[in-house]
Amino acid sequence: MDAIISQLQDLFEGQIDFDGQRLAETTSTIILTLSSVLAFVAGFVQQDIYLIMWIGLAGTALAMLLVVPPWPIYNRHPQPWLGSKAALPPGGIVVGGKAR
Repeated sequence: MDAIISQLQDLFEGQIDFDGQRLAETTSTIILTLSSVLAFVAGFVQQDIYLIMWIGLAGTALAMLLVVPPWPIYNRHPQPWLGSKAALPPGGIVVGGKAR
């Protein structure tokens, strides 16, 4: 049971690293910019404000689908934090003469 809870927690926790944040921001900026330009041009040519709205909403939905979930591509270079086994020195942390 604990293994299932741990897997669910990892799924919903949404850990991404700094490079993943940069990739997500760049991806969303590109998608939103391209969909905005496409929406404006298509709406201008067709003279239809609703077309602009729907293309813009589709671009926003696509950006959200690609950026909001914590996809594994956004956590390729995780950073070791103090307290994790990867960040501790070989002897551990010494506090008051005792290794912890």
